[in-house]
Amino acid sequence: MNKIGRKIILLGLFIIGLSPVYFAYAGTLSCTITTSCPSGVIIYRMSETSNAHGELPSQSNYSQLVCCTGVTGLGNSCSGTYATALKLSAITNAHAEENSQSNYAQSACIKAPDGGSVSVAYQANNCTGYDTTLGSITAVTNAHLGNSNAYTTKICATAATGGSLTINIVDGNDNSVNEPSIAFTTKTMFFDYQTSNGTFGNSNEKIRISNTTAGAQWTLTIAATDNSAALWSASTPKFDFNDSTANAGDGNDADTYGGQMSFIPNSATITPQSGCNTTGLSLGLSGAFSEGVDDSLTLLTAGSTAGTNCYWDLTGIPVSQSIPAEQTPGNYSINMTLTITAI
Repeated sequence: MNKIGRKIILLGLFIIGLSPVYFAYAGTLSCTITTSCPSGVIIYRMSETSNAHGELPSQSNYSQLVCCTGVTGLGNSCSGTYATALKLSAITNAHAEENSQSNYAQSACIKAPDGGSVSVAYQANNCTGYDTTLGSITAVTNAHLGNSNAYTTKICATAATGGSLTINIVDGNDNSVNEPSIAFTTKTMFFDYQTSNGTFGNSNEKIRISNTTAGAQWTLTIAATDNSAALWSASTPKFDFNDSTANAGDGNDADTYGGQMSFIPNSATITPQSGCNTTGLSLGLSGAFSEGVDDSLTLLTAGSTAGTNCYWDLTGIPVSQSIPAEQTPGNYSINMTLTITAI
């Protein structure tokens, strides 16, 4: 029976981990009352350290500044994720009231970055349970202001930055691809081993890494969904993806199949989001799966100088698979998983 011309078709199907990983860094907000705030955010201003009137941070009449630092992306606008620290009777020369009151129209706010959190409360004597003290206040409304030692009722605040680190496969319109895949070159059955090639990541299936956390460092890896025991399968006929034996032979691993898959990520292209760059990103080295030795391969790593609040598209990773001699023709597939991990 002449089997020459019957085709071996490899179609690599990838199950992608799409669940976002969320991070929150609490306990970092720090606020002081000072005359200078060069590296922080001014929440409101006071005329004195006690018995003071207040004004909004946009004004410049008062020298005592409530200056907050320690949270990346902190702001003082009353939009997005924010908490009202005080309400003021005017934009300057103002009496104050607690944020639960509704007598005054002006608000002094603390804004957390997207994905973060912020809260303000008023406590007697101290700010236990909160990150920091913004100052103190004489009454619930129609009040004067002071520093943290001036009055019994303290103005307390906590803020945290947050975000997500995600991996996705998107098309040319930035929509998620439901069933991403790698199409390898079709081979005919042959009496010697041979190699089929493909490319992971293209204009219609871009590997997109998004990082909106405060941490710059992460690594992107790929591995078989069914771990090291996985096989290329066309129902009954199978062959291996992680046997390092030469010429796609069967070695001393746990199965009776030969074949090995390789990735060359250092030949890939990284395309950053507009306004971002590739600083701190390192493509992985060429590597092949080897059972019990290299069960996952690194595609991309972000170091401490990499950006945040950015995404990057990874395309053009060459992939190859060795096929054993006289492999039964069929449509073969194997499931793989991409994993992104903060480091």
